[in-house]
Amino acid sequence: MNPMTLGDAARLTGGTLIGNGTRRICGVCAPDDPRDDMLCVVWEKRLIAGIPPSVPVLSDVGLISGRDGIELPHPKESLIKLLPLFDRRVAGEIGISPRAVIHERASIGEGSTIGPGCVVSEGAVIGTGVVLQANVFVGMGVEIGDRCRISASVVIHDFTRLGRGVCVHSGVVIGDDGFGYVRGNDGKNMKIPQVGSVIIEDDVEIASNSTIDRATFGVTRIRRGTKVGSLVHIAHNCDIGEDCVIVGCVAIGGSVKICRSSVVAGQAGVADHVIVGNEVTVAGRAGVTKDIRDGATISGFPARSHSEETRFQASLRRVPEILERLKKMEKLIKDTGTGGS
Repeated sequence: MNPMTLGDAARLTGGTLIGNGTRRICGVCAPDDPRDDMLCVVWEKRLIAGIPPSVPVLSDVGLISGRDGIELPHPKESLIKLLPLFDRRVAGEIGISPRAVIHERASIGEGSTIGPGCVVSEGAVIGTGVVLQANVFVGMGVEIGDRCRISASVVIHDFTRLGRGVCVHSGVVIGDDGFGYVRGNDGKNMKIPQVGSVIIEDDVEIASNSTIDRATFGVTRIRRGTKVGSLVHIAHNCDIGEDCVIVGCVAIGGSVKICRSSVVAGQAGVADHVIVGNEVTVAGRAGVTKDIRDGATISGFPARSHSEETRFQASLRRVPEILERLKKMEKLIKDTGTGGS
């Protein structure tokens, strides 16, 4: 970690320094593991009382007294500037490993790092300041924009395009064949050739072990600023809008369109050819089987308005009680002989 002074951290985050600005800090810690040589980030006032006075604190305005620290209105946002300064993963990453295999007709931009075991195929174009960690495969004609970071063991298939500042974590596969078959008259499955491509726009992040299929024809597209969690599958010809959040273990069927700023929560599924509107929230484990209007919050299977689904679930929980009352009523009618013959 790169040490800095508390005063430096205050200037960097735009916060107000409290106490000794010359003391050194070598990282950031959480309230459940406070350390004297680290800046402890605290969101709630009640947590500060349990932190030793010797530990410097970064917290909301008006919460720090009698200790060193930094006050600012939005502590969480400050981490975006602060944490990269203590990121040990950046150290030592420079240049092209002699154990990388790079085709003579590939292009590598200035200041890029190609780790051991990487394969960069014919016609690939790697931008400036790109990091390919160990064992990354870059297919024929792939384009990777400036400042992308590709973690170990990622596979990027032929003619995929990544914009600037894309972050791809380990185990991701981009641009493999979409899952397309036709059942013939003889009952056998015949593969539909998958000849399209994938475009990942600027500032997209894709977490570990997710897969994004190439289009059957045309493009599978992930638009600017979208964040994709781990173990997500995005099928062929999908179009995921700007600034969306696709949480872990989501499965999105072929030719789905998800519009801007929508959230699809964990383990949800979206059926083929569905259109999900702008600023939609799909709750965890929901099953989306039809188009969803802008701004909706949906849940359940099949997915419906969240308020409707919660009423349904509340009613469903009363079924055992209702059945018991029904049995008692039937018994009463039978015992009193008023039920007829």
